Amino acid sequence: MSKIKNIDIEDYWNIINYNYDQIQFAEVKATAVISIYSLIFGLGYTLDILDEENVYAFSPDLSGVIHSILLILSLILVIASVRRCVMCILPRFNFSVEQSPLFFGDVSKYKNFEIFYKSLEEVLNDETTYRKHLTQSVYATANIASVKFQNVNKGLKHLLQSIALIIIFFISLFAL
Repeated sequence: MSKIKNIDIEDYWNIINYNYDQIQFAEVKATAVISIYSLIFGLGYTLDILDEENVYAFSPDLSGVIHSILLILSLILVIASVRRCVMCILPRFNFSVEQSPLFFGDVSKYKNFEIFYKSLEEVLNDETTYRKHLTQSVYATANIASVKFQNVNKGLKHLLQSIALIIIFFISLFAL
């Protein structure tokens, strides 16, 4: 029989800290995607100002329809990408855990410091309860990180798709 390792309390905190790092990384990625769009729109605005020949005027023939479709699809993907990145930064969660003095989101639910203090002392003085609350914090932070990464990864996917369509759009402006 294999011996089960007694998990140290520090192991819980290492997992919680790892999850927080992943949460921050997802938010940085989401902010980077939004920044890339800012650069693209800034470049597009600058090109539009410098456009003396009015290259963006679409003709009513087939090429104008193709240009319009490409532009509309690009815009839809841009909106979807930015939406996903905002959802990463400001997510809504639908999981529940018990109120815990260890979880920062629950501290405000305590009526006053004395109630919080007693609750924290109870948790810290009972190892089984303490492990349960730490496990709950691992669960909560892992869920938060998972939701954030799902959103930012979809945002990145839409970013790449929208950039591809924008490139195709610009190529089609000069090719058609």
